[in-house]
Amino acid sequence: MKAAIGFLPIFLLFQIGLASATQNSLALDQPNSIEVAFLAQNSPTLQERVETSLINRPSGERKSIQKAFLLSAILPGAGEYYMGSKTRMLLFGGIEVLSWTGYLTYHHKGKVKEKEFKDYADNGQYWDLYDYLDYVNDNYLDGTNYHDKYYPDVYDPADWDSIQALLPPSFIHDVVDAYLHDKQQYYEMIGKYYDWQFGAGWKDSEYDTLHGWYPNKYAEHYMDIRGLSNRFLKRAKWGVGAALVNRVLSAFDAALLAKAHNKRADRFSGFSLRAEVIDYCGEPTPHLILTKRF
Repeated sequence: MKAAIGFLPIFLLFQIGLASATQNSLALDQPNSIEVAFLAQNSPTLQERVETSLINRPSGERKSIQKAFLLSAILPGAGEYYMGSKTRMLLFGGIEVLSWTGYLTYHHKGKVKEKEFKDYADNGQYWDLYDYLDYVNDNYLDGTNYHDKYYPDVYDPADWDSIQALLPPSFIHDVVDAYLHDKQQYYEMIGKYYDWQFGAGWKDSEYDTLHGWYPNKYAEHYMDIRGLSNRFLKRAKWGVGAALVNRVLSAFDAALLAKAHNKRADRFSGFSLRAEVIDYCGEPTPHLILTKRF
């Protein structure tokens, strides 16, 4: 009869035991695991059994919400990995990689173009600061106390108001002061205001009372290069912004996953399940025993 046990239908009888802390005879040796027990063929007694773990995942294990949040705040997707969600980990991790790849790519392109427009302005072939200053001194400051004083090596910024009063109304930008103290502003103004103020410094321009300084193809090309640089650097900032937003979203997502997990864990805490082969109507029969502790 025992030899045929392996071929008999297995009847699973569920028993729910409501046990107190002192009534733990039905509790698992490892309360947070689910095991199944079966009778080994040719076993001399019912007490000899082989236990095989089917699930070794604690149903009542809580996760730290703070840890999940901080992990994803530091590295998007890490909190999701901690919570066991590989799909969300790949999603947030992928966005992070793309964001920083975009930043590095466009930042590099922007800096390359920035160097290009600065070299274009500084090499003296297309724009010359001293050509512009010679024009100003010879046409507007000649015969005044400020003649030949509007040059970088002798200029006193305190004289700008007096010098500007002698210039045309459109000459409102102090290019020498920008050249000495704010080169970024200097590079902007020589291109942005080339048509009415700085045309004299561009090698290909002529003055017309109706159109100002024209045709000024050099200045237009310079502004095209500078515009590309600014666009690339702006896109690089978008990459940083996307990475920050992704970090915040990932952190809150991981925290919500941990909160939902803990809610489920609390709902099933105190339950244990074990399997045991016992004598039932003269036959060894596997039983699954569910125990709830109070």
